[in-house]
Amino acid sequence: MNSVLDQIRHRMLVSCQGYDERTFHTAEDMLAMANAAYLGGCAGFRLNSPEYVKLIKKHFPDMPVIGIWKRVTEGCDVYITPDMESVLSLRDAGADIVALDATLQKNHLGMYGYETIRQVKEEYPDIILMADCSTFEEAEKACGAGADIVSTTMSGYTPYSGYREGPDYEMLKKCREQLSCFVICEGRIWSREDAVCCFNSGADAIVVGTAITNPKLITERFVSYLKEVDIWQS
Repeated sequence: MNSVLDQIRHRMLVSCQGYDERTFHTAEDMLAMANAAYLGGCAGFRLNSPEYVKLIKKHFPDMPVIGIWKRVTEGCDVYITPDMESVLSLRDAGADIVALDATLQKNHLGMYGYETIRQVKEEYPDIILMADCSTFEEAEKACGAGADIVSTTMSGYTPYSGYREGPDYEMLKKCREQLSCFVICEGRIWSREDAVCCFNSGADAIVVGTAITNPKLITERFVSYLKEVDIWQS
């Protein structure tokens, strides 16, 4: 485990994921994203689904991969690697780290994320687990249940974590000060300055996604701001 964490410590990983069927979503798209990020010097990838974990690992076997599996269940808000079956599928596909929803929302089996973490760690202690959290309290529970990594991934994306424009520096600082886990900052890292602030606030590593791999949303941000300051002509 330490070797993988050492590979990403004080470095940036890139989340290479599809967004919708009108933009980038195919296997070829994911491979192109990962290749561009690799050539740019990233330290690893965050990938969605066993299929893409296996694909990218085949082409970049020495690059650390955080695997997730978005599996939507009707009537359930938990969809990021929601159960042990998903965790094991990602491990078998070659993920070095498996990330899962560790919010205080129950999965389709009626379990909280920290309960799934405890279940996985009891049976498969060697799997490196990353807890995607939205609050410090969730991170604390996840760390106590055996998570190796806690992250700010879900901050601002649960009904109770509150909207924010940028990274959750407050949560990040509390995790660094009060928890023994490896700490990753992920979510709304839009600029180089944001990245530096994340590390200065205590992040061991960061994951950047949309600001690098979603040209549609990047374009929308520019256009909306130009309209906001009355430069864009209707």
